[in-house]
Amino acid sequence: MITRLARFANDSFCLWRTPHSTEKKVCLWFNLLHPSKKMLGFDVAYCDEASLDHLYREIFARQYYYFKAKTDQPLILDCGANIGIATLYYKWLYPQSRVHAFEPGPEAFAVLEKNIARNGLTEVTAHNCALWDEDGEIDFFTDTADPGALLMSADISRLAGPAIRVPSRRLSEFIQARIDLLKVDVEGAEHRILSDLIASGKIQYIDQMVIEYHHHIGKQGSRLGQFLGQLEEAGFDYQIHTSLWPVTAKNVFQDMLIGAYRQ
Repeated sequence: MITRLARFANDSFCLWRTPHSTEKKVCLWFNLLHPSKKMLGFDVAYCDEASLDHLYREIFARQYYYFKAKTDQPLILDCGANIGIATLYYKWLYPQSRVHAFEPGPEAFAVLEKNIARNGLTEVTAHNCALWDEDGEIDFFTDTADPGALLMSADISRLAGPAIRVPSRRLSEFIQARIDLLKVDVEGAEHRILSDLIASGKIQYIDQMVIEYHHHIGKQGSRLGQFLGQLEEAGFDYQIHTSLWPVTAKNVFQDMLIGAYRQ
């Protein structure tokens, strides 16, 4: 009970610091106070209530994927869309935005498509594929008991469930114009995506990024410096959000948020 209250207080604190009108903040807070599939004008399909609650708190309450666009019609790539809560968030934030949502998990993708159709979202295109550094097929680890699991990944250490084969595509193939925001939450494939964007030259089309970086995923050693170095060489500066206690802990997996931007 104390943990839930502390989490609610922290989520509320983060929510009221968001750069929105008081009216919007009240709506966001009401949905945090009374979780429901009816949120902010959306009728949300989902796989399980616990995941929906987690996604709402991270994306709508804490607004981890917030960005300030230079236009009211930004072009957004939602990589690792799961059931589409971030896509809904971007259509709430910028109703005229154009969104490409990528999700490899077949069950989660079906719910993503349902959320697009059920809410009449326009200018939203869903792609059922894993983003990788080559076209083909890869093993993708899922959980048959939790078809919308947030830990589905091409890395078996993230979710040691049965592997299915899913199509893999290079993100660079989908980029033909300036991208206002690239959102990446791909459970360990972020290095491959960034390498593809750099090798193809398509990194120059991207204005801002929000990347969930998976530090020490699986048995991998530290590669954060390499990743940040690639961003710097591509002309990006960045901010990092993370927490760990004690900071002297060793070989601990961390989710980090990297906000990358051009000066």
